[in-house]
Amino acid sequence: MRSLLLISVFLGINFCATAQFSSNEEKQIVIGTVDSLFSKTLNEQREIWVHVPEKIEEDKKYPVIYVLDGRAHFYTATGILKLLEKWNLPKSIIVGILNTDRNRDFTPTNVVFQRGHTSETSGGALNFMTFIEKELKPYVATKYPTDTMSTIIGHSTGGLFVLYTYTHHPDVFDHYLAIDPSLWWDQENLVNQSKALLNTSTSSHQNKSLYIAVANSTGIDTVKVRKLKSEPTEMLRANLNFHDILVKNKDHLEFTWDYQGNEDHGSVVVPGLYNGLRALFSWYPFPERWRFNTPKAYSAEELTEPFYPHFEELSKRFKREMKPDWQFINDVGFFILTSHNLPKKAQAYLEMNLKFYPKESRSYVAMGDYYITRKKKDEAINFFEKAIEIDGNKEAQEKLNKIKSK
Repeated sequence: MRSLLLISVFLGINFCATAQFSSNEEKQIVIGTVDSLFSKTLNEQREIWVHVPEKIEEDKKYPVIYVLDGRAHFYTATGILKLLEKWNLPKSIIVGILNTDRNRDFTPTNVVFQRGHTSETSGGALNFMTFIEKELKPYVATKYPTDTMSTIIGHSTGGLFVLYTYTHHPDVFDHYLAIDPSLWWDQENLVNQSKALLNTSTSSHQNKSLYIAVANSTGIDTVKVRKLKSEPTEMLRANLNFHDILVKNKDHLEFTWDYQGNEDHGSVVVPGLYNGLRALFSWYPFPERWRFNTPKAYSAEELTEPFYPHFEELSKRFKREMKPDWQFINDVGFFILTSHNLPKKAQAYLEMNLKFYPKESRSYVAMGDYYITRKKKDEAINFFEKAIEIDGNKEAQEKLNKIKSK
């Protein structure tokens, strides 16, 4: 596979200063690889650009973000991900899908002639969706360490496809990000269909999140735009009509509407990508984790209790058990003990590892070490013995022998 090289700075982000992408012996900054697969559904070879986290952890799985118009938006998406990942977004794989017939793939209905252009091949969105669901996603899953969580991003006509999939086939992705979508297509056909598809009684959008960024390329305010019939305003009018449908169904839909009146159809891509990823993953950041930096300001419960609902929510979102990093919790516990001399609060952190990792002997070794610092020999012996019972932990055995020899 060929490599994609970063040869310029995008978005004003200095990648070297922020978090460098993978490098090689030629001192090139590599942000991804070129891959491809043959689609039986579309009867053609399809090229994709793939970005994976810089350091792949063993047995670790990563959510996948699919980016339409990959040649145009892959660089921007990887740059924003690099800026936000770890604390604001989970480390993720990005798959940029390159075009062969954009009009065909992104439009749900066939309109032979529209806006002064011919579009005989339009109307292939269902086939393109089938390609992604039945061919591309399985292909990516076999070659890369993917999690089941997936996101799709599209701009303009790509945004139309995102909303087509969201309304007609919501189970294909977990998160949908549409930037200034071309909902004007075919006299707002998709908007009109959405009135029934997103209705409370028929909707199947539970646990699906949607973000839409909408620009104003005309400079006409949204009140006046609704009254107009001109072609230049039909993009904004269609999006406003779709917004009305979302609002009517807000009780059972999880969506964010982001009107960017100072942006036009082209400039809205960058803020739309940034704000969209932040909105779709708003449940991921965990600012309470940093309370350990000022532990005297919080009780032991205030320091540790927030971890449990947060990781319960992560487990729900990822559809698998999620836990805080063992080493992080352990290091924080002993940091609070040695640097702040707050043994009860340190103990609360170490006991949290016992709850999240009850079958790992190192959790008990750490508790034994804690009780040694507290000069509580019997408690330390008890925890070292439990560690040995689990897997014969040699470190625990050595420390137990040392205690008993005194």
